[in-house]
Amino acid sequence: MPLDMLDRLILDPGTRTLGELLQEREWAVSEIRHLRADVDRLSRKHHALRIEGEVDRAVDPALNAQRLLRLSEVSTMIGLGRTSIYRYVSEGRFPSPVNVGYRSVRWKLADVLAWRAHISETGGLTERKESGASVARRPKSR
Repeated sequence: MPLDMLDRLILDPGTRTLGELLQEREWAVSEIRHLRADVDRLSRKHHALRIEGEVDRAVDPALNAQRLLRLSEVSTMIGLGRTSIYRYVSEGRFPSPVNVGYRSVRWKLADVLAWRAHISETGGLTERKESGASVARRPKSR
């Protein structure tokens, strides 16, 4: 019966060669990296669901419409990174942020939810022609 990697790691190291031990160590490092990425992805999804849960439990819907989100919350909710968000803002394809301080901006929750609903209805981000060249846009992954 073939042993899986965990069983091989438990075996007495005196029965294996140095090459086998190094290969197993490399495999373990790779596996830990994959697991950390999965945990990070799941925690971002959990955070996005928490934000949306707060919206659903709000006492006054009018206050919800005016709620302001940080860039990290916007990024979590829509699944895009900081650079992509600001690029879409500069292209006019994403709601502009509201200045709340000297170097501080926030997005209105209502604007972000409306944008996300629009993207869902249209089938994601599409290709757009700019100055004769086709620029591919990444479809929404969620």
